[in-house]
This record gives sequence, C-alpha cells and structure tokens, in this order.
Amino acid sequence: MINEIKTGKTTRWLDLVSPSQEEEQRIETEFGIDVPTHDDIRSIEPSSRLYREHGAICMAAQVVVHGDTDLPQTASVAFILKGNTLFTVRYEGSRTFDIFAGECERSQTMGSGAEVLVGLIEAVVDRTSEILERTGQAADDLPVKVLSSGKDPSRRRAAAELEAILTDIHRLHRRVAKVRESLVSMGRMIGFLLAQPDITDSEIRSRANSVTRDISSVTDHATFVAQNIQFVLDALLGLISVEQNAIVKFFSIVAVVLLPPTLIAAIYGMNFAVMPELNWAWGYPTALVAMLVSAVFPYLWCRHRGWL
Repeated sequence: MINEIKTGKTTRWLDLVSPSQEEEQRIETEFGIDVPTHDDIRSIEPSSRLYREHGAICMAAQVVVHGDTDLPQTASVAFILKGNTLFTVRYEGSRTFDIFAGECERSQTMGSGAEVLVGLIEAVVDRTSEILERTGQAADDLPVKVLSSGKDPSRRRAAAELEAILTDIHRLHRRVAKVRESLVSMGRMIGFLLAQPDITDSEIRSRANSVTRDISSVTDHATFVAQNIQFVLDALLGLISVEQNAIVKFFSIVAVVLLPPTLIAAIYGMNFAVMPELNWAWGYPTALVAMLVSAVFPYLWCRHRGWL
C-alpha cells in the first residue's frame, strides 16, 4: 500500500506500507530510486544503513512498534530523501507515522523533504520518550511490590507472586532495550543527515541538532531506568535467597530437634537378647519422657540463640 501525503506546496511524502512488487516497481520507475524489500532492510548491516544512491539520501533505522503491549518490537524502516520527496518503506503498522501523516495533511506547511524527514524523526523520538516515561513510572512502582507486602511486610511471598514480579521485570527490561536500540539508530541517522552537504537550511539543521540533544537526554534517562530495573531485580533475587534460606533453616532446625529422640529410639530398637531396660516396668514411659526431653532441649537452645 502506498500512502501519498501532501506536506506542502512542492513537497510530498510517500509512505510505503508492505508494498507489493508492482508498487515497488512503479515507484522505482517513476522516481529512479531502489525501493528496498523487507529482507533487504532487515539484512542491512548497521554500518551500511546510511548511504547515498542515485542522488538520494538512503537511511534505515529501528522504530519501536507495539510499544504499549507486553511484547514490544523494533521494526526496520527505510527512509529515502530525494529532492522534496520523502519515501518511507515499512512492513509494520505504526501509530506514530499515521498521526504525523494526519498532521502534515492538515497543515501542509513543509517547505522541503528534509523538513518532513526531520519532523518525522522528531515524532518518532517523542513517541519513544513517551514509552520510556511510562516504563520509568512502572519501574518506580516495582520496589513497592518487591520490598513491601501490604500491612504485613514479613509475610512470605508465594511462588506465583514472585514469578509475576519477575515477569514484570522482564517486560520492562525488554521495553527499555527496544527503546535504546531505536534511539541509537535514530541518533546515527540524524548525524548522517547533518553531514550531507545539500542540507543547508539553518532552521532544519537547528531542529536536527535539537533532536540530537533530545536523543542524548532520552538515552541517559533510559540508562537510569535500566539501572532502576536492575536494582529491583537484584532486590528480588535477594528476597528469593532469603526465602530459600528460611526454608533450609527450618528443616535444619527440625533435623537437630529430632536427632536426639531418633538416637534414643534407635538404641532401644536394637534386637539384643540382653537389654536390662526392656524388663523395667516403667521402661517404655521412661524412654518416651527421655525422647521428649531430648527434643525440647535443642529447641530451647535454638530459641536462645535467636535461630527461631
């Protein structure tokens, strides 16, 4: 599908969304450019995503898609700028592209294709920063779940509760990773655009430099959010370790408490012919009392040591 958006009197934007082979050939014939296929965009090495060809500036970057879902992705998008016409080739839906296209059609004030491109990059960076902001807020709420448990902080967490928190951490970590991946590719793309000799308009260069600063600040914020998520993960792993140690300690104390009674029972359970205590009238009650006392003493000793 080819969406043609009129962005100004002499400028336009052709947004190719999962184009067919016939649509690709039509664009290549009409405008003299090579339209990359889906496999071409995905297989391009990061070092080869920025180049000039047939008088056009060709770039490829990663854009976050499905950012509001539990499984965000990055989609490779090709940007081709030739004269006053901007071409974008993508194979994933993007609400950011659709919203920016609507704004361009309503205003139609863009004076050049480079201005359209910079405006689109600004929209993508703004959308990426929004995703990161929501991720940061969710990361700020996670320590409350990990380090507190309602009215009773000492309550043991169920395994399902800990698994749910680990799932939240994985989801947030994945989102931050996709945001950083997109920001890095956008930063390289805007830097390549500024290096082109035909991008001479001072206003466009000023906006591009502003986008570069925005990308740098958002990247720093992404690092901060990633550190918060790592802190929550470390705290959760520490909590799980404490829970496991408590379980091991419980069974260890049970073993210590039951060891003396077990020894007494083992001694009087031996089948020797001569065992004087077997003939005592009070031998059986005496053995039970000895077993009880031998169990109580280790229990009291553990309580005295503060292990219980």
